[in-house]
Amino acid sequence: VESAYYTLEEALNRLIFKADLSSLQAVVDYAKSLCLEDYRSEGQKEFQEALTKAETILEKGAGAVTQEKADAAAAALTKAIENLRRIPDKDALEDLIAQVENMDLSNYTAASVRALNGALQSAREVVKDPQATRDQIVKAYDEVEDRVEQLETKKQNGSHSGGSSSSSSAGNSYGVGTAPATTVPVLPTENCQTQVFVVSDTTLPFTLKRGSAYCFKMTVNGSMTAVPSFTVGNGDVLKTQFVAKVGNDYYFRVWAIGTPGTSTGVYTTLPGQNAQLHCTVTVG
Repeated sequence: VESAYYTLEEALNRLIFKADLSSLQAVVDYAKSLCLEDYRSEGQKEFQEALTKAETILEKGAGAVTQEKADAAAAALTKAIENLRRIPDKDALEDLIAQVENMDLSNYTAASVRALNGALQSAREVVKDPQATRDQIVKAYDEVEDRVEQLETKKQNGSHSGGSSSSSSAGNSYGVGTAPATTVPVLPTENCQTQVFVVSDTTLPFTLKRGSAYCFKMTVNGSMTAVPSFTVGNGDVLKTQFVAKVGNDYYFRVWAIGTPGTSTGVYTTLPGQNAQLHCTVTVG
């Protein structure tokens, strides 16, 4: 009996659990749904390499790879997707102009604000031009982004801060998972308990063309076990789908299925907490 026991124990120890490839498959499916012609060339080489590695793991099958390798491939591909930047069209340029126009520029130097206003005026002219080319739109978009990044804060108490610490919250990288920038919520500090909250990579309102998809990254801070639910205010406007979980990052996809002009909020809810609004999406 004792010999049989140790023989069985040894056999059990040699067992290798199959990796769960469902998350990796979801990320690969999303990656293959992207039309790379709509994205800038920067980052595409890294994206293709990450996609190839992920597909190779899927071809080998769950029994041939470890869970760590599968998770690492999913994380690498997800990062490569995030680094892709969509080529802006006029809608994106208009959204960027609106975001910058809503910025409080009172804390920045007159020279840097003038430069930004000049870029904004040029961008407005491109938006109004029915013959504007893609290159003109991209140039105007990049110029506005650059001028936002180059905003300089006014001198205070003899010090001068060159560059805008808040410019990233006004810019729009116009890429998967990174369109509007992240805003970290201010948390109460009355007690020393760890606060659990969700940070979205997308916090500013944006327009999604009907039939198109967008992927949100929701990061849970303050907990390794809390799982957020993902919802929208109106299911007739956006259709949702869970994509993947990598560490504390949760990826959710939405499709614009509503009538152009309709809008709805995007929410997450943690156990025992109220729903948290992250942004509003309008169908274009």
